[in-house]
Amino acid sequence: MRLKPKSLQGRLLFGILASLTVTLALGGVVIYRVVDSHLREEFDSALEEKLRFYETTFSLREGMPKWNMGTAEWKRVSDPANPDYVQFWFLPQGKFFFRSPGLQGTDLPRAPVQDGGYFFSDILLFGKTPARLVSREFVPNQIGVDEPVKVQIAIARHTGQLQAALDQVRWFLIKTAFCTTLVLMGATRWIVRRGVRPVSALAGQIEAMPLVDSDLRFGLPGAPTEIQPVVGRLNALMDRVGAAIEHERMFTSNAAHELRNPLAAIRSRVELALSRTRSVEEYEETLDGILESQNGMQRVVDHLLLLARLESGHQVSEFSQEAVSLSKLLRKAWRPTFDRASERRLKVVWQVEEPASDIIIPVALIEIVLRNLFDNAAAYTPEGGQIIIRAEARGNQARISVSNTNPGLTEQILESTFSPFWRGDPNASGHRGNAGIGLALVRRIMETMEGKASATLAEGMVVYTLHFPVRPVTDPSPVPPVQGPAPSPPSSSPGSVSRADAAPARTAAPNAERVS
Repeated sequence: MRLKPKSLQGRLLFGILASLTVTLALGGVVIYRVVDSHLREEFDSALEEKLRFYETTFSLREGMPKWNMGTAEWKRVSDPANPDYVQFWFLPQGKFFFRSPGLQGTDLPRAPVQDGGYFFSDILLFGKTPARLVSREFVPNQIGVDEPVKVQIAIARHTGQLQAALDQVRWFLIKTAFCTTLVLMGATRWIVRRGVRPVSALAGQIEAMPLVDSDLRFGLPGAPTEIQPVVGRLNALMDRVGAAIEHERMFTSNAAHELRNPLAAIRSRVELALSRTRSVEEYEETLDGILESQNGMQRVVDHLLLLARLESGHQVSEFSQEAVSLSKLLRKAWRPTFDRASERRLKVVWQVEEPASDIIIPVALIEIVLRNLFDNAAAYTPEGGQIIIRAEARGNQARISVSNTNPGLTEQILESTFSPFWRGDPNASGHRGNAGIGLALVRRIMETMEGKASATLAEGMVVYTLHFPVRPVTDPSPVPPVQGPAPSPPSSSPGSVSRADAAPARTAAPNAERVS
């Protein structure tokens, strides 16, 4: 398989090979330097030993130099393939008095030596051949000489053999590095391909996954532990996507169902009215029924549009903030529900603790929330049952609760009442004029306001409670989000009432109760 430089496998392979190549190159350079230094040290040591040997073969007798080595001995100690080049000088005049035959009349460089120390240097013999030279001054064995005479000796040798040995080492290192790189390349490619195989398998599963909703999930048995969380997250994401698609499908189906019923009612009324000639009163009754169905459709559409706006990320700051009295707000929101509550003979108790000043809130949103809560309570409270409305605002927090006689809800299904189009009776449609999206809208508005909507069961009552941030008119700071526990509910108990009340009284005393 051809590797792509931008693929994960290609990047890993190229990165590892580049690192190994650099490491091998640096290692080869270090090894070569160490071998070079060691061989040169040995070469210099050999030159130094040879120089000391030649010193022992020289002496002065009555001022005349004497070379104690014949031609035969010279040939034995000097390698013809790599001969020694030796030269002596008298000090301090610097006049030479002996040089080896191999120099062919050419002088060796006279090094500046002193105190018997050794001086090493690289030179060119005959102006072209690289060589190594060592030199020093010494006092030879002297006989019949009044004052000691110092002599300087220099010995040079070609470095060709040394350089050839270094060349062999260099080429050996290069060949070794090349062969090692080839072996490592194959091994690295095999390791990398084996290591990324789970990633490739996962990529293949992702590519083969159908774009439509599917029950298929990702699975990599035996995958490395680093890949397992990715697989788990992908499967969790698929579950969420599937749930979202199913939710969207049900939402669309229910919305179409809710709009189809009033349209069918309108059609039936129109067909019935046109079936024969009728009186003006009968036509007016038909038009009133059509208008009522249209109003119901309009509420459903308005709620769906607002819910869609909130779901798409609209913020509460986009809605107008107004100052309002808490009791007036409740009275205005209750007014459309009054007739239904009266018809069903519901007992309504108001417990409103009016704050010292008006509060600043997104009035339009809170009115929608309250109307939906009131409408839900009036529609589902058993006939002759009770509704308790509590409200208070303390500091920067407000709490409103609407309790009604339990129509048969249980703890297990209580949270489901906040789901769009949910009803206790799945066969019901538009039951009591409700489309089933009011409480879903209530919770979404509360979340947008950084508040909270919850439902509980207490003493035979279903209690829907709102906690949301407010700002008193006297406070110039922005409305804060809900933090910590909400204000506690009033402690007073509801009194007996004879009918539904159209409006709460505006009270200044805490825990005031309006009974009618």
